[in-house]
Amino acid sequence: MWRSVGVAISLFVSAQATGRDQDHSQYSSEEALRRYAQGRLLEEQGVRNQALDEYYRALSLDPTARDVARRVSEVAAQMGDPGRSLEFAERALATDPTDARARWLKGAALLNLGKDADALAMLQSAVERDSDRIEYVRTLARAAEQLDRFDLVAKSYRRAVWLDDEDGEAWFQLAAAEARQGHFGLFFLRGWIAEARGRPEEAEKDYRQHLQAHRDDETARRRLTAVLARDKKYREALEETRILARAHPRDLELRHLEADLAFEGGTPAEGMQSLDRLRADFPDDPEALNVRLAVLAQHGRAKQAVTEAERCLSDHPNDMRALLLAARSRELSGDTAGEIAHLRRALEAAPDSLAPPVLLARVYQQSGRASDAEPLLAKAHARFPDVPAVAFDLSQCREKLGDFAGAEAAARDVLNREPDNATALNFLGYLFADHNRKVNEAVALIRRALAQEPDNGAFLDSLGWAYYRLGRLAEARSQLERAVAVSGGDPVIHEHLGDVYKDMKLKELARDQYQKSLSFDRANERVRAKLSSLR
Repeated sequence: MWRSVGVAISLFVSAQATGRDQDHSQYSSEEALRRYAQGRLLEEQGVRNQALDEYYRALSLDPTARDVARRVSEVAAQMGDPGRSLEFAERALATDPTDARARWLKGAALLNLGKDADALAMLQSAVERDSDRIEYVRTLARAAEQLDRFDLVAKSYRRAVWLDDEDGEAWFQLAAAEARQGHFGLFFLRGWIAEARGRPEEAEKDYRQHLQAHRDDETARRRLTAVLARDKKYREALEETRILARAHPRDLELRHLEADLAFEGGTPAEGMQSLDRLRADFPDDPEALNVRLAVLAQHGRAKQAVTEAERCLSDHPNDMRALLLAARSRELSGDTAGEIAHLRRALEAAPDSLAPPVLLARVYQQSGRASDAEPLLAKAHARFPDVPAVAFDLSQCREKLGDFAGAEAAARDVLNREPDNATALNFLGYLFADHNRKVNEAVALIRRALAQEPDNGAFLDSLGWAYYRLGRLAEARSQLERAVAVSGGDPVIHEHLGDVYKDMKLKELARDQYQKSLSFDRANERVRAKLSSLR
C-alpha cells in the first residue's frame, strides 16, 4: 500500500532556488559528475563494489565533492566496513563541518568501531542539526544505551515516537528505557499493551493508575489523551491536554488539540477562547494562524476562517505565506476556484519556492486536472530533486494520466539518489504490484523496505498484495493479516485481505473484510461490488 507521506512540504516553505536546487556547480568537472551518476546507477542495481570504484574515480577528479565522499561513507557502512565509512564521513565533514548526515555517518561508524563516547557526541550533534530524521535519533539511542545513558535513550525514543507515533518498536524501547530509570511501572506497561491490543477501557484505567504515582510523566499523559480522544471521551481528553499545554505553551500541536477537543466536547465557547488565546500568544505567526483557520473550518466556521485569512492577505498582499493561508481557508470552505486563484498568485509571487507549485498541482489532481498538474510537478522535481515527496507526487500524477513508464521513472529518481530509502522502495514496489507488472522486482523492493521497518503496516500490505498478484495466496494471507494487526485497520488493507480470502474460497472471512473496508468509506463502489458478488 502507498500511504501518502503527508508530505514533507509545509505551507510555509519558501526555499529559494539558489539554496535548494541540485547544485551541479559543486563538481569541478563534468567527468566527476558523470562518474557520480554512474555510481548511483550501479548502487541501485546492487553492485556496490563497482559503485565504489566510480565514486573513487569521481573523488580523484574532484577531491572536495562532499556528496561523493558522503556516498562512499554510506555505502561502506552498508557493506559492514565502519573504518572506511569513518574515513569518508570525515572527508565530507572537512568540506562542510555542519553536514548533519555526515555527522550521523561518522557517529554510526565510531559506534560500530566500539568508540561509544566519541560516537555519542557526534550523534548528538547530528540530531541537534536535524532532529526530524528518525534514523539519526535511533542511532543516538543505541549509542546512549551502550553507555547506560538511559535518560538520553528515553529522550531519543520520545523523539522517535513523536516522529512516528505508530512505531511500536520505538514505544516498546521507550517504555523499557523509562522503566530502567524507575519512571515507568507495571501500570504503564499494562496500559501500553492494552492500547496496542485495542482495549481502550483497560488502557485508560492503567494509564490513570500510573499517573497517580507519576503525575509529571508526560509520555503517559499523551498516551492517555490519545486513548480518550479515540474513545470520543472529549471532555476528559481536553483536561489531560490542558495539563500538557500548560507545561508547553509554545507547542502549537497541543494548542491545536486543546481547541479542537473543546469543540468536539460540545463547548464551542471554550474552543473560541482557546483560539483567541492562541492568537494573543502568537500574534504574527502564520503557523498559529493556520491552526486557527483549520479549527474554525472544521467546526462549522469556514466563513469566519475565510474572512480572517483575507484580512491577513489585505495586510500583506504580496506575502507568499499570506497567499497560502488564504488558499488554505478557501480549501477548507470548499471553494476550489478561490483556492486555485490564490495559489496561482502565490506561484507568481514566489516562482522559486517549492510550496506553491506542489500545492497547486495537488488541487488540480483532486479536481480531475492531472494534465495541468504534471508540468508543474515535473518542473518542481527538476528544481528540487532532493525532496522525495515531489517525486512521489509526480509519479502518482503520471500514473493517473496512464503514463506508467513516467511514473516509474519519477520513483526511480528517488532511489537513484537514496538507494535505501524505505518509503521509495515501498512506493515503487507497490506501483509495480498494483499494476501487476514487474511483480518479482516488486517483492524484492518491498522486502528491502521491510528489512528497515519490519512493523510498517503499509509495507506489509504491499508485500501481501505483491504475493497475491503472483498467486501465492498463503503468503499473501499471512502478510495481510499481519498488516491488519499492525495498522489497527485500514480500508485498503481490509479490501486486499478480502480479495485473498475470496480467492481462497473463504467467503465469510472475505465478507467481513469488505464490510470493515466499507466502514471507512461507505461510498466505495468497487468494494460494494465485491461484497455483492459474495451473496
